[in-house]
Amino acid sequence: GKKTVTVRTGADGTATAPKLQAGEKTGEFTVTAVAGTGRPRTLTYAATVTARQADAIARTDEKALVAAPGEKFADAVTVKATYKDAAAAGVAVTATMVKDPLGVIDNDKGPYFKDADGKPVRTLTTLTTDADGQLRLPEIFADDNEGTYLLRLTTEGGASVVIKLTVEAPEETTPEEPAPDATEAPAATKP
Repeated sequence: GKKTVTVRTGADGTATAPKLQAGEKTGEFTVTAVAGTGRPRTLTYAATVTARQADAIARTDEKALVAAPGEKFADAVTVKATYKDAAAAGVAVTATMVKDPLGVIDNDKGPYFKDADGKPVRTLTTLTTDADGQLRLPEIFADDNEGTYLLRLTTEGGASVVIKLTVEAPEETTPEEPAPDATEAPAATKP
């Protein structure tokens, strides 16, 4: 949009500037109003554009997230971020594998994401919600450590959700011996 606008005063000597659109670039800026031409009067306002925020984030389903050691989690994690109960589009989200629900201690084992080179990473900082406020996380993989792990998602604005990830070996099934058919009579033997 325009960076400069000229507005004429009305009969009462007042002028109203058009509404400012913040745009996507965050940071501080100033708005300066200048009135008069001979001896101009200047008035400056400080303003700040903040990043889009969410006040809530939650999973879109409640499926248990389970993977075998060394395998990929079969189900994707999808969350929805909202601000004042409306979808929060374009909100930055950080995903971190943590040891505690508050996210104070990052985890260095268990589930992980892969970076562009295919190497394990346990924190993603470049995630953003879509136009509907939803975010589908990249694939999650399990290392060889079994157990229950936590994934904490935190939005710009401070909303967070902690998701449980379980790494466990599948139950081994042993083939059952066929039970003898109860309707069969034992073979007759001759003396």
